[in-house]
Amino acid sequence: MKQYKISWALLVLLGLTFNNCNEATVELEPIGSTEASFFQNEDEMTQGILGIYQKLNFFYQWGNDRVLHRIWLLPSDDLTNNGGMPHEIFSSLNGNDGSLRAYFQFAYQLIARANTMLEKIAENGPTAYPADSDADQWHRGEALFLRAWMHFRLWNTFGTAPLVTERIKTLEDALVTNSSGVQLLDQVIADLQEAIGLLPDAWSDSNLGRVTSHSARGLLGKALVFRGTVAGNASDFTEAISVFNGISGRALAPHFNDNFNAMKENNEESLFEFQANRAPGNTNPWVGGGNDAFAVIGEMNSYYGYFDNRGYGGNNRAFSSTAALMSAFEEGDPRRDFTINPAEATHNILKYVIDSTTVYVNGRAGQGLSQNNTRILRYADVLLLKAEAIARSGGNLSEAVDLINQVRARARASTVDGTVSAIPADLEPQSDATALLAIIFQERRVELAAEEGHRWYDLRRRHLAGELDLTKLDFSSVRDDFAFQEFNINFPLPEEEVIQNPNLNQNSGY
Repeated sequence: MKQYKISWALLVLLGLTFNNCNEATVELEPIGSTEASFFQNEDEMTQGILGIYQKLNFFYQWGNDRVLHRIWLLPSDDLTNNGGMPHEIFSSLNGNDGSLRAYFQFAYQLIARANTMLEKIAENGPTAYPADSDADQWHRGEALFLRAWMHFRLWNTFGTAPLVTERIKTLEDALVTNSSGVQLLDQVIADLQEAIGLLPDAWSDSNLGRVTSHSARGLLGKALVFRGTVAGNASDFTEAISVFNGISGRALAPHFNDNFNAMKENNEESLFEFQANRAPGNTNPWVGGGNDAFAVIGEMNSYYGYFDNRGYGGNNRAFSSTAALMSAFEEGDPRRDFTINPAEATHNILKYVIDSTTVYVNGRAGQGLSQNNTRILRYADVLLLKAEAIARSGGNLSEAVDLINQVRARARASTVDGTVSAIPADLEPQSDATALLAIIFQERRVELAAEEGHRWYDLRRRHLAGELDLTKLDFSSVRDDFAFQEFNINFPLPEEEVIQNPNLNQNSGY
Protein backbone atom coordinates (compact mmCIF):
# COMPACT_ATOMS: atom_id res chain seq x y z
CA MET A 1 0.00 0.00 0.00
CA LYS A 2 1.16 3.49 -0.78
CA GLN A 3 1.57 5.98 2.05
CA TYR A 4 0.37 9.58 1.79
CA LYS A 5 1.38 12.65 3.71
CA ILE A 6 -1.65 14.36 5.19
CA SER A 7 -2.43 17.91 6.24
CA TRP A 8 -5.98 17.36 7.37
CA ALA A 9 -7.44 14.39 9.20
CA LEU A 10 -10.16 13.62 6.67
CA LEU A 11 -7.89 13.84 3.63
CA VAL A 12 -6.05 10.61 4.24
CA LEU A 13 -4.87 7.39 2.64
CA LEU A 14 -5.76 7.23 -1.03
CA GLY A 15 -7.59 10.51 -0.56
CA LEU A 16 -6.68 13.94 -1.83
CA THR A 17 -3.11 14.84 -2.79
CA PHE A 18 -2.02 18.06 -4.42
CA ASN A 19 1.26 18.29 -6.32
CA ASN A 20 2.77 20.74 -8.78
CA CYS A 21 3.51 19.10 -12.11
CA ASN A 22 5.53 20.22 -15.11
CA GLU A 23 6.33 18.75 -18.49
CA ALA A 24 9.62 17.35 -17.23
CA THR A 25 8.07 15.26 -14.50
CA VAL A 26 4.59 14.39 -15.61
CA GLU A 27 5.72 11.44 -17.78
CA LEU A 28 7.97 9.82 -15.16
CA GLU A 29 7.31 6.14 -14.57
CA PRO A 30 6.43 5.18 -10.97
CA ILE A 31 9.20 3.41 -9.07
CA GLY A 32 6.81 1.12 -7.22
CA SER A 33 3.21 -0.02 -7.13
CA THR A 34 0.52 2.56 -7.75
CA GLU A 35 -3.09 2.34 -6.73
CA ALA A 36 -4.06 1.46 -10.29
CA SER A 37 -1.65 -1.50 -10.40
CA PHE A 38 -2.29 -2.75 -6.87
CA PHE A 39 -5.33 -4.58 -5.37
CA GLN A 40 -5.29 -7.02 -8.30
CA ASN A 41 -5.21 -10.34 -6.41
CA GLU A 42 -6.18 -11.86 -3.09
CA ASP A 43 -2.74 -11.37 -1.55
CA GLU A 44 -2.72 -7.65 -2.32
CA MET A 45 -6.27 -7.28 -1.03
CA THR A 46 -5.20 -9.04 2.18
CA GLN A 47 -2.34 -6.58 2.57
CA GLY A 48 -4.82 -3.73 2.29
CA ILE A 49 -7.05 -5.24 4.99
CA LEU A 50 -4.12 -5.78 7.33
CA GLY A 51 -3.23 -2.14 6.80
CA ILE A 52 -6.49 -1.23 8.57
CA TYR A 53 -5.50 -3.32 11.58
CA GLN A 54 -2.11 -1.61 11.60
CA LYS A 55 -3.74 1.73 12.34
CA LEU A 56 -4.83 0.36 15.72
CA ASN A 57 -1.21 0.70 16.73
CA PHE A 58 -1.48 4.49 16.72
CA PHE A 59 -3.97 4.28 19.60
CA TYR A 60 -1.98 1.89 21.77
CA GLN A 61 1.66 2.87 21.33
CA TRP A 62 3.80 5.61 22.85
CA GLY A 63 5.08 8.60 20.88
CA ASN A 64 4.55 12.37 20.67
CA ASP A 65 0.88 12.94 21.46
CA ARG A 66 0.19 9.27 21.09
CA VAL A 67 -0.30 8.21 24.70
CA LEU A 68 -3.92 8.41 23.70
CA HIS A 69 -4.98 6.04 26.48
CA ARG A 70 -5.48 9.15 28.63
CA ILE A 71 -8.53 10.06 26.52
CA TRP A 72 -10.51 6.98 27.54
CA LEU A 73 -8.86 5.96 30.83
CA LEU A 74 -8.63 9.20 32.81
CA PRO A 75 -12.12 10.77 32.56
CA SER A 76 -13.80 8.63 35.22
CA ASP A 77 -13.77 7.96 38.94
CA ASP A 78 -11.41 4.98 38.50
CA LEU A 79 -8.09 6.68 37.68
CA THR A 80 -6.48 9.95 38.64
CA ASN A 81 -3.32 11.85 37.74
CA ASN A 82 -1.14 14.39 39.56
CA GLY A 83 -0.12 16.21 36.40
CA GLY A 84 -3.34 18.08 35.68
CA MET A 85 -4.13 16.32 32.42
CA PRO A 86 -7.21 17.96 30.91
CA HIS A 87 -8.82 14.62 30.09
CA GLU A 88 -9.21 14.04 33.81
CA ILE A 89 -9.76 17.48 35.29
CA PHE A 90 -11.97 18.75 32.40
CA SER A 91 -11.52 22.42 33.40
CA SER A 92 -8.63 22.94 30.96
CA LEU A 93 -10.03 20.79 28.16
CA ASN A 94 -10.24 22.57 24.81
CA GLY A 95 -10.09 22.06 21.07
CA ASN A 96 -6.34 22.69 20.88
CA ASP A 97 -5.51 19.57 22.89
CA GLY A 98 -2.81 17.64 21.03
CA SER A 99 -3.97 14.19 22.12
CA LEU A 100 -7.51 14.80 20.94
CA ARG A 101 -6.19 16.15 17.64
CA ALA A 102 -4.08 13.02 17.12
CA TYR A 103 -6.94 10.74 18.17
CA PHE A 104 -9.30 12.39 15.68
CA GLN A 105 -6.71 12.24 12.92
CA PHE A 106 -5.84 8.59 13.46
CA ALA A 107 -9.51 7.65 13.74
CA TYR A 108 -10.33 9.03 10.32
CA GLN A 109 -7.20 7.54 8.83
CA LEU A 110 -8.42 4.12 9.99
CA ILE A 111 -11.90 4.82 8.65
CA ALA A 112 -10.42 5.99 5.35
CA ARG A 113 -8.46 2.76 5.02
CA ALA A 114 -11.62 0.76 5.72
CA ASN A 115 -13.66 2.77 3.20
CA THR A 116 -10.94 2.43 0.59
CA MET A 117 -10.85 -1.33 0.99
CA LEU A 118 -14.64 -1.58 0.86
CA GLU A 119 -14.48 0.29 -2.44
CA LYS A 120 -11.67 -1.88 -3.80
CA ILE A 121 -13.48 -5.09 -2.85
CA ALA A 122 -16.57 -3.88 -4.72
CA GLU A 123 -14.59 -2.73 -7.77
CA ASN A 124 -11.89 -5.40 -8.08
CA GLY A 125 -13.45 -8.30 -6.20
CA PRO A 126 -14.76 -10.21 -9.22
CA THR A 127 -11.24 -10.49 -10.68
CA ALA A 128 -9.01 -10.20 -7.59
CA TYR A 129 -10.39 -13.21 -5.73
CA PRO A 130 -10.46 -16.82 -6.94
CA ALA A 131 -13.94 -18.13 -7.60
CA ASP A 132 -13.70 -20.69 -4.79
CA SER A 133 -12.45 -18.18 -2.18
CA ASP A 134 -14.47 -16.69 0.68
CA ALA A 135 -11.81 -14.07 1.27
CA ASP A 136 -13.80 -11.29 -0.37
CA GLN A 137 -16.57 -11.75 2.19
CA TRP A 138 -14.12 -12.06 5.08
CA HIS A 139 -12.27 -8.93 3.98
CA ARG A 140 -15.49 -6.93 3.68
CA GLY A 141 -16.52 -8.13 7.14
CA GLU A 142 -13.18 -7.10 8.63
CA ALA A 143 -13.35 -3.63 7.08
CA LEU A 144 -16.92 -3.15 8.32
CA PHE A 145 -15.99 -4.33 11.82
CA LEU A 146 -12.98 -2.04 12.13
CA ARG A 147 -14.93 0.94 10.78
CA ALA A 148 -17.70 0.19 13.26
CA TRP A 149 -15.25 -0.06 16.18
CA MET A 150 -13.79 3.32 15.28
CA HIS A 151 -17.16 5.02 14.93
CA PHE A 152 -18.17 3.51 18.29
CA ARG A 153 -15.10 5.02 19.94
CA LEU A 154 -15.69 8.37 18.25
CA TRP A 155 -19.26 8.52 19.57
CA ASN A 156 -18.04 7.75 23.08
CA THR A 157 -15.44 10.51 22.84
CA PHE A 158 -16.90 13.36 20.80
CA GLY A 159 -20.57 12.47 20.42
CA THR A 160 -21.01 14.58 17.27
CA ALA A 161 -17.96 13.46 15.29
CA PRO A 162 -18.57 13.20 11.52
CA LEU A 163 -19.97 9.99 10.10
CA VAL A 164 -17.85 8.92 7.11
CA THR A 165 -18.95 5.86 5.15
CA GLU A 166 -17.57 6.62 1.69
CA ARG A 167 -14.05 7.11 0.43
CA ILE A 168 -13.18 10.79 0.27
CA LYS A 169 -11.94 11.74 -3.19
CA THR A 170 -12.66 15.44 -3.54
CA LEU A 171 -12.35 18.47 -1.29
CA GLU A 172 -16.13 18.81 -1.31
CA ASP A 173 -16.48 15.25 -0.02
CA ALA A 174 -14.14 16.10 2.85
CA LEU A 175 -16.34 18.90 4.19
CA VAL A 176 -18.33 16.51 6.34
CA THR A 177 -20.93 17.74 8.82
CA ASN A 178 -21.38 16.78 12.46
CA SER A 179 -23.35 13.69 13.30
CA SER A 180 -26.10 14.05 15.87
CA GLY A 181 -27.76 12.01 18.59
CA VAL A 182 -27.02 8.31 18.14
CA GLN A 183 -26.35 8.56 14.40
CA LEU A 184 -22.85 7.11 14.79
CA LEU A 185 -24.24 4.20 16.80
CA ASP A 186 -26.86 3.60 14.12
CA GLN A 187 -24.08 3.12 11.56
CA VAL A 188 -22.05 0.97 13.94
CA ILE A 189 -25.03 -1.32 14.36
CA ALA A 190 -25.75 -1.50 10.62
CA ASP A 191 -22.11 -2.30 9.80
CA LEU A 192 -21.88 -5.04 12.42
CA GLN A 193 -25.19 -6.61 11.44
CA GLU A 194 -23.76 -7.09 7.98
CA ALA A 195 -20.31 -8.12 9.18
CA ILE A 196 -21.68 -11.04 11.22
CA GLY A 197 -22.83 -12.81 8.05
CA LEU A 198 -19.52 -12.23 6.29
CA LEU A 199 -16.85 -13.05 8.86
CA PRO A 200 -15.62 -16.57 9.63
CA ASP A 201 -16.38 -18.09 13.02
CA ALA A 202 -12.65 -18.71 13.50
CA TRP A 203 -9.31 -18.22 11.75
CA SER A 204 -6.36 -20.54 11.26
CA ASP A 205 -3.60 -20.40 13.87
CA SER A 206 -1.47 -18.27 11.55
CA ASN A 207 -4.24 -15.65 11.46
CA LEU A 208 -5.20 -15.80 15.12
CA GLY A 209 -6.33 -12.38 16.34
CA ARG A 210 -8.20 -11.30 13.24
CA VAL A 211 -11.83 -10.49 13.99
CA THR A 212 -14.51 -13.17 13.67
CA SER A 213 -18.29 -13.31 13.48
CA HIS A 214 -18.24 -13.62 17.28
CA SER A 215 -16.17 -10.44 17.58
CA ALA A 216 -18.87 -8.71 15.55
CA ARG A 217 -21.64 -10.16 17.72
CA GLY A 218 -19.91 -8.96 20.88
CA LEU A 219 -19.44 -5.41 19.62
CA LEU A 220 -22.91 -5.29 18.04
CA GLY A 221 -24.56 -6.34 21.29
CA LYS A 222 -22.55 -3.70 23.13
CA ALA A 223 -23.56 -0.97 20.68
CA LEU A 224 -27.21 -2.00 20.97
CA VAL A 225 -27.11 -1.78 24.76
CA PHE A 226 -25.48 1.65 24.53
CA ARG A 227 -28.05 2.93 22.02
CA GLY A 228 -30.90 1.42 23.99
CA THR A 229 -29.69 3.14 27.15
CA VAL A 230 -29.41 6.59 25.57
CA ALA A 231 -32.35 6.49 23.16
CA GLY A 232 -34.69 4.46 25.33
CA ASN A 233 -35.20 1.77 22.69
CA ALA A 234 -36.51 -1.33 24.48
CA SER A 235 -36.14 -3.33 21.27
CA ASP A 236 -32.38 -2.70 21.31
CA PHE A 237 -32.06 -4.67 24.53
CA THR A 238 -34.02 -7.66 23.26
CA GLU A 239 -32.01 -7.64 20.04
CA ALA A 240 -28.78 -7.43 22.03
CA ILE A 241 -29.77 -10.52 24.02
CA SER A 242 -30.43 -12.41 20.78
CA VAL A 243 -27.09 -11.29 19.34
CA PHE A 244 -25.19 -12.29 22.48
CA ASN A 245 -26.90 -15.68 22.41
CA GLY A 246 -25.33 -16.28 18.99
CA ILE A 247 -21.79 -16.17 20.42
CA SER A 248 -20.27 -19.64 20.66
CA GLY A 249 -16.85 -21.04 21.42
CA ARG A 250 -16.16 -18.34 24.02
CA ALA A 251 -15.90 -18.72 27.79
CA LEU A 252 -14.38 -16.99 30.78
CA ALA A 253 -10.68 -17.78 31.08
CA PRO A 254 -9.86 -19.91 34.14
CA HIS A 255 -8.02 -17.08 35.92
CA PHE A 256 -8.86 -13.39 35.90
CA ASN A 257 -5.25 -12.42 35.19
CA ASP A 258 -5.15 -14.63 32.08
CA ASN A 259 -6.69 -11.60 30.37
CA PHE A 260 -3.59 -9.47 31.02
CA ASN A 261 -0.88 -12.11 30.79
CA ALA A 262 1.31 -11.97 27.67
CA MET A 263 1.48 -15.77 27.73
CA LYS A 264 -2.34 -16.09 27.51
CA GLU A 265 -3.15 -13.85 24.55
CA ASN A 266 -6.09 -14.57 22.24
CA ASN A 267 -7.53 -16.96 24.80
CA GLU A 268 -11.07 -18.29 25.06
CA GLU A 269 -12.31 -15.07 26.64
CA SER A 270 -10.96 -12.81 23.92
CA LEU A 271 -13.24 -11.31 21.29
CA PHE A 272 -10.93 -8.54 20.02
CA GLU A 273 -7.33 -7.68 20.90
CA PHE A 274 -4.72 -5.29 19.63
CA GLN A 275 -2.00 -7.62 18.36
CA ALA A 276 1.22 -6.24 19.83
CA ASN A 277 4.47 -7.72 18.62
CA ARG A 278 8.22 -7.37 18.48
CA ALA A 279 10.63 -4.72 17.25
CA PRO A 280 10.48 -2.95 13.84
CA GLY A 281 11.09 -5.17 10.84
CA ASN A 282 9.10 -8.11 12.20
CA THR A 283 6.06 -6.52 13.71
CA ASN A 284 2.78 -7.46 12.08
CA PRO A 285 1.59 -10.87 13.25
CA TRP A 286 0.24 -11.64 9.76
CA VAL A 287 2.95 -10.16 7.50
CA GLY A 288 6.60 -11.17 7.24
CA GLY A 289 9.42 -8.88 8.31
CA GLY A 290 11.88 -6.76 6.42
CA ASN A 291 12.08 -3.12 5.45
CA ASP A 292 9.34 -3.37 2.84
CA ALA A 293 6.89 -4.75 5.39
CA PHE A 294 7.79 -2.10 7.95
CA ALA A 295 7.18 0.65 5.40
CA VAL A 296 3.62 -0.61 5.03
CA ILE A 297 2.63 -1.74 8.49
CA GLY A 298 4.89 0.13 10.88
CA GLU A 299 5.64 -0.93 14.43
CA MET A 300 3.03 -2.72 16.53
CA ASN A 301 3.87 -2.57 20.23
CA SER A 302 1.62 -1.85 23.19
CA TYR A 303 2.54 0.76 25.78
CA TYR A 304 1.64 0.66 29.48
CA GLY A 305 4.23 3.08 30.86
CA TYR A 306 1.49 5.25 32.33
CA PHE A 307 0.88 2.37 34.77
CA ASP A 308 4.43 1.28 35.67
CA ASN A 309 6.44 4.50 35.09
CA ARG A 310 8.52 3.22 32.19
CA GLY A 311 9.34 5.94 29.66
CA TYR A 312 6.58 8.24 30.83
CA GLY A 313 8.01 11.03 32.95
CA GLY A 314 7.57 10.15 36.62
CA ASN A 315 4.82 10.34 39.21
CA ASN A 316 3.10 13.39 37.76
CA ARG A 317 2.11 11.36 34.72
CA ALA A 318 1.05 8.16 36.46
CA PHE A 319 -2.46 6.89 35.91
CA SER A 320 -3.17 5.78 39.46
CA SER A 321 -6.16 4.29 41.22
CA THR A 322 -8.57 6.70 42.85
CA ALA A 323 -9.57 6.17 46.45
CA ALA A 324 -13.04 5.39 45.12
CA LEU A 325 -11.78 2.49 43.01
CA MET A 326 -9.70 1.17 45.90
CA SER A 327 -12.82 0.96 48.04
CA ALA A 328 -15.01 -0.44 45.24
CA PHE A 329 -13.67 -3.99 45.69
CA GLU A 330 -15.13 -6.21 48.38
CA GLU A 331 -12.48 -7.02 50.94
CA GLY A 332 -11.02 -10.34 49.85
CA ASP A 333 -11.98 -10.10 46.16
CA PRO A 334 -8.98 -11.71 44.39
CA ARG A 335 -9.39 -9.40 41.40
CA ARG A 336 -8.00 -6.51 43.43
CA ASP A 337 -4.65 -8.30 43.77
CA PHE A 338 -4.31 -8.23 39.97
CA THR A 339 -5.76 -4.73 39.50
CA ILE A 340 -4.35 -2.46 42.23
CA ASN A 341 -1.42 -2.46 44.63
CA PRO A 342 -2.94 -0.66 47.65
CA ALA A 343 0.50 -0.23 49.23
CA GLU A 344 1.49 2.26 46.52
CA ALA A 345 0.08 5.77 46.20
CA THR A 346 1.04 6.11 42.51
CA HIS A 347 1.86 3.62 39.76
CA ASN A 348 -0.42 1.22 41.57
CA ILE A 349 -2.36 -0.27 38.63
CA LEU A 350 -1.21 -3.83 37.94
CA LYS A 351 -3.10 -4.90 34.82
CA TYR A 352 -0.69 -5.80 31.99
CA VAL A 353 2.40 -4.87 34.04
CA ILE A 354 2.68 -7.43 36.85
CA ASP A 355 6.34 -8.43 36.52
CA SER A 356 5.77 -12.15 36.09
CA THR A 357 3.47 -11.63 33.12
CA THR A 358 5.12 -8.64 31.47
CA VAL A 359 7.10 -9.13 28.27
CA TYR A 360 8.92 -6.12 26.91
CA VAL A 361 10.11 -5.69 23.35
CA ASN A 362 13.72 -6.86 23.05
CA GLY A 363 14.05 -6.40 26.81
CA ARG A 364 13.49 -2.63 26.51
CA ALA A 365 11.67 -2.36 29.84
CA GLY A 366 12.92 1.20 30.36
CA GLN A 367 11.01 2.35 27.30
CA GLY A 368 7.90 0.45 28.27
CA LEU A 369 7.32 -1.06 24.83
CA SER A 370 5.37 -4.24 25.48
CA GLN A 371 4.49 -7.32 23.46
CA ASN A 372 1.44 -7.88 25.67
CA ASN A 373 -1.76 -7.55 23.64
CA THR A 374 -4.33 -5.01 24.78
CA ARG A 375 -7.65 -6.80 25.28
CA ILE A 376 -10.23 -4.54 23.68
CA LEU A 377 -13.36 -6.70 24.04
CA ARG A 378 -13.67 -9.76 26.24
CA TYR A 379 -16.39 -12.21 27.13
CA ALA A 380 -16.81 -10.99 30.74
CA ASP A 381 -17.89 -7.62 29.32
CA VAL A 382 -20.41 -9.43 27.11
CA LEU A 383 -21.87 -11.46 30.00
CA LEU A 384 -22.42 -8.35 32.10
CA LEU A 385 -23.90 -6.43 29.16
CA LYS A 386 -26.27 -9.33 28.53
CA ALA A 387 -27.32 -9.29 32.20
CA GLU A 388 -27.94 -5.55 31.84
CA ALA A 389 -30.01 -6.03 28.69
CA ILE A 390 -32.14 -8.64 30.48
CA ALA A 391 -32.73 -6.34 33.44
CA ARG A 392 -33.57 -3.37 31.24
CA SER A 393 -35.94 -5.32 28.99
CA GLY A 394 -38.07 -6.85 31.74
CA GLY A 395 -36.51 -10.27 31.31
CA ASN A 396 -35.93 -13.07 33.77
CA LEU A 397 -33.83 -11.56 36.58
CA SER A 398 -32.70 -15.00 37.70
CA GLU A 399 -31.02 -15.46 34.31
CA ALA A 400 -29.30 -12.10 34.71
CA VAL A 401 -28.09 -13.03 38.20
CA ASP A 402 -26.70 -16.32 36.84
CA LEU A 403 -24.62 -14.40 34.29
CA ILE A 404 -23.19 -12.12 36.98
CA ASN A 405 -22.43 -15.12 39.16
CA GLN A 406 -20.39 -16.67 36.36
CA VAL A 407 -18.10 -13.64 36.50
CA ARG A 408 -17.99 -13.71 40.31
CA ALA A 409 -17.25 -17.43 40.40
CA ARG A 410 -14.26 -16.94 38.11
CA ALA A 411 -13.11 -14.13 40.41
CA ARG A 412 -13.20 -16.48 43.43
CA ALA A 413 -10.95 -18.92 41.58
CA SER A 414 -8.39 -16.22 40.73
CA THR A 415 -6.37 -16.05 43.93
CA VAL A 416 -2.62 -15.56 44.01
CA ASP A 417 -1.99 -18.88 45.78
CA GLY A 418 -4.41 -20.99 43.73
CA THR A 419 -6.97 -21.53 46.47
CA VAL A 420 -10.63 -20.64 46.02
CA SER A 421 -11.83 -17.55 47.86
CA ALA A 422 -15.20 -17.22 49.52
CA ILE A 423 -15.46 -13.69 48.11
CA PRO A 424 -17.14 -12.48 46.00
CA ALA A 425 -19.99 -14.78 46.94
CA ASP A 426 -22.79 -15.62 44.52
CA LEU A 427 -25.56 -13.06 44.44
CA GLU A 428 -28.87 -13.93 46.03
CA PRO A 429 -31.99 -13.90 43.81
CA GLN A 430 -33.12 -10.41 42.89
CA SER A 431 -36.65 -9.12 42.36
CA ASP A 432 -35.99 -5.43 41.59
CA ALA A 433 -34.56 -4.60 38.15
CA THR A 434 -33.34 -1.16 39.23
CA ALA A 435 -31.46 -2.60 42.19
CA LEU A 436 -30.00 -5.29 39.95
CA LEU A 437 -28.75 -2.67 37.49
CA ALA A 438 -26.84 -1.00 40.31
CA ILE A 439 -25.23 -4.35 41.12
CA ILE A 440 -24.34 -4.90 37.45
CA PHE A 441 -22.59 -1.54 37.14
CA GLN A 442 -20.69 -2.19 40.35
CA GLU A 443 -19.61 -5.56 38.96
CA ARG A 444 -18.58 -3.96 35.67
CA ARG A 445 -16.50 -1.48 37.59
CA VAL A 446 -14.39 -4.01 39.49
CA GLU A 447 -14.17 -6.53 36.65
CA LEU A 448 -13.24 -4.03 33.92
CA ALA A 449 -11.34 -1.40 35.95
CA ALA A 450 -8.62 0.52 34.06
CA GLU A 451 -9.49 -1.15 30.75
CA GLU A 452 -10.50 0.47 27.47
CA GLY A 453 -12.56 3.28 28.99
CA HIS A 454 -15.32 0.94 30.13
CA ARG A 455 -16.01 2.96 33.28
CA TRP A 456 -16.11 6.33 31.50
CA TYR A 457 -18.27 5.00 28.70
CA ASP A 458 -20.73 3.53 31.23
CA LEU A 459 -20.88 6.78 33.21
CA ARG A 460 -21.28 8.81 30.03
CA ARG A 461 -24.17 6.81 28.58
CA ARG A 462 -25.99 6.75 31.90
CA HIS A 463 -25.63 10.52 32.21
CA LEU A 464 -27.02 10.97 28.70
CA ALA A 465 -29.92 8.71 29.66
CA GLY A 466 -30.67 10.76 32.78
CA GLU A 467 -29.80 7.90 35.14
CA LEU A 468 -26.84 9.74 36.64
CA ASP A 469 -25.86 13.38 37.04
CA LEU A 470 -22.12 13.52 36.54
CA THR A 471 -22.03 17.15 37.63
CA LYS A 472 -22.75 15.80 41.14
CA LEU A 473 -20.56 12.69 41.04
CA ASP A 474 -17.44 12.50 43.20
CA PHE A 475 -14.81 11.65 40.59
CA SER A 476 -12.28 11.09 43.41
CA SER A 477 -9.65 13.19 41.64
CA VAL A 478 -6.47 14.18 43.47
CA ARG A 479 -6.59 17.59 41.78
CA ASP A 480 -8.26 20.65 43.25
CA ASP A 481 -8.75 22.16 39.78
CA PHE A 482 -11.12 19.38 38.72
CA ALA A 483 -14.42 20.71 37.38
CA PHE A 484 -16.87 18.63 35.35
CA GLN A 485 -19.59 20.61 33.59
CA GLU A 486 -22.58 19.38 31.61
CA PHE A 487 -20.99 20.11 28.23
CA ASN A 488 -17.92 17.98 29.08
CA ILE A 489 -19.97 14.88 28.29
CA ASN A 490 -18.68 15.40 24.73
CA PHE A 491 -15.00 16.20 24.32
CA PRO A 492 -14.13 19.14 22.03
CA LEU A 493 -13.53 18.47 18.37
CA PRO A 494 -10.04 19.55 17.20
CA GLU A 495 -10.19 23.28 16.66
CA GLU A 496 -8.15 23.15 13.45
CA GLU A 497 -10.72 20.76 11.96
CA VAL A 498 -13.55 23.11 12.87
CA ILE A 499 -11.70 26.11 11.41
CA GLN A 500 -10.86 24.38 8.12
CA ASN A 501 -14.24 22.75 7.64
CA PRO A 502 -17.09 25.27 7.37
CA ASN A 503 -19.65 22.48 7.77
CA LEU A 504 -18.24 21.26 11.10
CA ASN A 505 -19.38 22.92 14.33
CA GLN A 506 -17.53 22.79 17.61
CA ASN A 507 -19.21 20.91 20.43
CA SER A 508 -21.20 23.12 22.76
CA GLY A 509 -19.27 24.77 25.59
CA TYR A 510 -15.82 24.84 23.96
